[in-house]
Amino acid sequence: MLGYYRTKTSACADGILADFRQRPQSDPNTLIGFLAQLFRTSQPERERILNAETSDQLKTVDVVSLYRAGLPDQAEAFAKANNLSALADKVRTTHLPTLDAVKPSVPADNDLLVGAFMASGEPAFIQRILASYSDADDGMIGDGLRIGFMMSKFGPTLAAKGRKPVIMQVACEKYQCKSDPAKLLRVLTLATALWSLQSLSQQDDQIKSTINNFFAGDPRLKTLLFVEQNAFANYLTMIVGLAGLPDNPILSRSAEMYEKLQPANEAFAPPSNIKK
Repeated sequence: MLGYYRTKTSACADGILADFRQRPQSDPNTLIGFLAQLFRTSQPERERILNAETSDQLKTVDVVSLYRAGLPDQAEAFAKANNLSALADKVRTTHLPTLDAVKPSVPADNDLLVGAFMASGEPAFIQRILASYSDADDGMIGDGLRIGFMMSKFGPTLAAKGRKPVIMQVACEKYQCKSDPAKLLRVLTLATALWSLQSLSQQDDQIKSTINNFFAGDPRLKTLLFVEQNAFANYLTMIVGLAGLPDNPILSRSAEMYEKLQPANEAFAPPSNIKK
């Protein structure tokens, strides 16, 4: 999908859809963002794809994509023609924002905007993902970056081999997720933004330059990123050290403090400065 915007060929689009048909359990949000951008910018491709679709699963994706594209009339017509009017009614009543109005507040929003970038190559979609950092406070940004780094390295458990997966439990308690889930979702939106964009930047120079320019242009965010990058590097060093010295109290304490979202300057302070 990431290569589509360079060629914008029908064959590439068909390959993307064929791949999704083979993996029907895949999260559809990136594809929805991709199709929404494609549908609103190319009527010939929109009509070709909609007329050719045979998968019931992808037809439901098409309905949502048409709404996200800001094409409600086309969505309702397509839904009616494919016995999906109940789905269209449900989507319409939820008032899903169109691509132009999406401001990431949950991780799925990041996926939508990534998909839209893949269809267009427009860096504005990546900039909108990154903009979530601009109006977050320092604590949320630091935790989001830390969780994002752990996610990138260790996957969904957020835990190195042999370490207890405690970060999400700590984050839930810190942000009172049971009484106010929106706060934790905001942190996870920041975390998944880092995780997904960092991964994609290894394959796309435009994404890489957009990320670099964004953080370089904001001294506050540049400093927070620098702090968490160094902290993560220190944490990885601690993990390697613990593999050889599993009972070392200083290494164990520092690693545990990092995993429990303690400030980096406390987690990796000299032993004499570590708070009791």
